[in-house]
Amino acid sequence: RPDLDGLSATAFPSGVHTMPIEATEHTGPIVIWRKELRPDSGGDGEFRGGLGQVIEIEATEGHEFDFSAMFDRVNHPAHGREGGKQGVAGVVRLDDGTKMRPKGWQHVPAGRRLILELPGGGGYGDPARRSVAARANDRSKGYITENDR
Repeated sequence: RPDLDGLSATAFPSGVHTMPIEATEHTGPIVIWRKELRPDSGGDGEFRGGLGQVIEIEATEGHEFDFSAMFDRVNHPAHGREGGKQGVAGVVRLDDGTKMRPKGWQHVPAGRRLILELPGGGGYGDPARRSVAARANDRSKGYITENDR
């Protein structure tokens, strides 16, 4: 997308989408407390990298859960291109700050929430060429929280 901002909340290039939260909660004893765009996660550039997501999941009372982690871009964030800045790396952790591995089977104990801070995409082009209007739009939508990147 060399002339548009990156796609947010998507796994490029696969474009895999998850099932709706309601269907996920219906199939198992879990609650998804939050699923939202991750501010400041897309790399700066003339065209901003797509934003990652923050997803917060907890087992219902009296339950715990295991999951198979297959997260990329945790140790190596997405690179920018043509002068664009890299995206922000992902984080897999529990709500008490315990870091989890990005790959392999993981256990979330009862009473703990799994927090997935999914990575953002790299920016494209020189950040100095990003328009004032585009930056203002990003701030107004909460995509970025800084005045100047």
